[in-house]
Amino acid sequence: MRPTQSRLIRVVPRKLLNVSNQKIVARPTPQTADKLQPTLMDIMMKKKEKAGDSWPANLRLEPQLTSKDFKSVQPAFRSTMRRMTKER
Repeated sequence: MRPTQSRLIRVVPRKLLNVSNQKIVARPTPQTADKLQPTLMDIMMKKKEKAGDSWPANLRLEPQLTSKDFKSVQPAFRSTMRRMTKER
């Protein structure tokens, strides 16, 4: 006997299937409120401005430098400038 579609298909009663009654929940909306919160660097900069001269000398705040900051620098000097801006 050759296997045909009608012989290969088996009808399963609906009661045996585990169909959940729950509806599909839509994807949550993006949380834009997190983007509006100030970063730790912003908070520390404000504290430094308020403290003035009483700010401890050993706490230095260095903003993160990106490739956009070094775009105007000549390519030959970029790596040197990056090394100079980082504290050792």
